[in-house]
Amino acid sequence: MSRFLRHSHTATLRALLGALLCVFAAMGPGAALAQDILRPPGNVPRPPANVPQGGLNLFGGWTLFKQQAPPPVQAPPAKRPPPEPEGAVYSGADEAAQGKKQPPAKFVLVMGDGLAAQLAQGLADIYVGDRSNPAIISRTDDDEGFLPPERPGGPDVMSRIPEAVSAARPNATILALGSNDLRPIKEGDLTVEPLTDRWIELYGKRVDEVLAALRAKAGGVIVVGTAPVQNPDTSAQYERLNDILRTHAARAGAAYVPVWDGFVDEDGKYAASGAAVDGQRRRLRNSDGVRFTKAGARKLAFFTQKDVTRLIAEPSREEVPAAAVGDGTKPAFSLTDGPRGANALAGATATPAAIPASVPLSETARFLTEGAPIPAVAGRADDHSWPPRPLQPPAPPQAATGPDAPAPSVPAAQ
Repeated sequence: MSRFLRHSHTATLRALLGALLCVFAAMGPGAALAQDILRPPGNVPRPPANVPQGGLNLFGGWTLFKQQAPPPVQAPPAKRPPPEPEGAVYSGADEAAQGKKQPPAKFVLVMGDGLAAQLAQGLADIYVGDRSNPAIISRTDDDEGFLPPERPGGPDVMSRIPEAVSAARPNATILALGSNDLRPIKEGDLTVEPLTDRWIELYGKRVDEVLAALRAKAGGVIVVGTAPVQNPDTSAQYERLNDILRTHAARAGAAYVPVWDGFVDEDGKYAASGAAVDGQRRRLRNSDGVRFTKAGARKLAFFTQKDVTRLIAEPSREEVPAAAVGDGTKPAFSLTDGPRGANALAGATATPAAIPASVPLSETARFLTEGAPIPAVAGRADDHSWPPRPLQPPAPPQAATGPDAPAPSVPAAQ
């Protein structure tokens, strides 16, 4: 009986499908629709595992009706970081103050070659969100160097200093030169090759002349060292050049900023990418192996920021009284010159000799003015004498004398 029913059910289903095929065949153009709706017969192999299943499974696993693939899931658009602020670079103090309700009170002058121009932009980007927000003034030329120009009419830093300082009125002046100076120096009829002993002597004299001329016009001067480049031979020459700049900057009383370690890898070799100011790893140098990217320029400026902030915090020439300036060649309160330097206390006299010799100095006064140690008191923790000294009884208080002395107390009557 069950076998008969199964046979009857199969026959009925086949008859139904045959009728449907006849209907679609009679429709003519609907035959294509029948091919879309119906799947192949049961002798077709099972579909692969990636074929979506569902509906009524017939003929070995193929579905009766087509299933449309689900629409692709679109990922939400990635959030772009906000653009980093970009500061403005000016050609002079008047341009920096033009049209502003609160004009800047501090100015930073950057002089040098093409790399100095990138340093100026990096400084402007760093200080754009700073409260002090000094105005960055750039006076640079791609071919400029410490040495005189090779061709007549070329950029000469010595001749550009007076006009640049007058236009910028700087509180701090940055000098970034040297990358164009690895060339022979003419001495009479002789040609002195770079980095020879005589060349180093002549080049050092030229650096001294430039720094002296700049310090006579501007107070605080910062000398920035050169950075490594992709060419290893040129980088080795720049390292020796940095030694010269460091020595002569210290001799002239100018601050020297080394930037070399910020652009090399763990082995001390040139690195095109590295840690940026924001802590992320970024590309710091352009494909030419010399110039800096925007992130690299900001990192270059980051090394100078500490000295710049220190110098712009000092009083300018206009803020220092004329009697305190002296001969007017440099500010009275320099961090590198004289007893009023960084190691002197604010308000202290120039030397202990300013105290009259007739007034004897107490131990405390000698400690504060001369640094003389205070003798240890017997029994105190700093008394290391052995055997221990006996404790001295405290001295009785002395009665005050004179017209301002208080009246002696009278014991109350019993």
